[in-house]
Amino acid sequence: MLGLSVGLTKKEMGMMGDPENCPTFDETDKLVLRYAEVLTRDVRVDDPLYAALSSRFSNEELVDLATTISLASFINRMHATFRTDLDGPTQAAVGDAVACTLPTFR
Repeated sequence: MLGLSVGLTKKEMGMMGDPENCPTFDETDKLVLRYAEVLTRDVRVDDPLYAALSSRFSNEELVDLATTISLASFINRMHATFRTDLDGPTQAAVGDAVACTLPTFR
């Protein structure tokens, strides 16, 4: 699983649905998770969220972040459409879960 490969713990991955209560997520982590949800669900970023992002990230970093989130959404939609089989290690890690929940920040 990608999260584990970049240093997230299983506990942190489990807390993505409730990042405000994860003691190891800092304010930047929480902001990125909120942005990922808004970009994925609403496909529109309001002025306050953009202001928060632009105060933490350069324009180049924001382009990278938007591209990464958008690409992940694209790939997830392709896998969902074609019901792509999981490889063995991923199947072993996630079991019978049909989807990972997205956090709700509203």
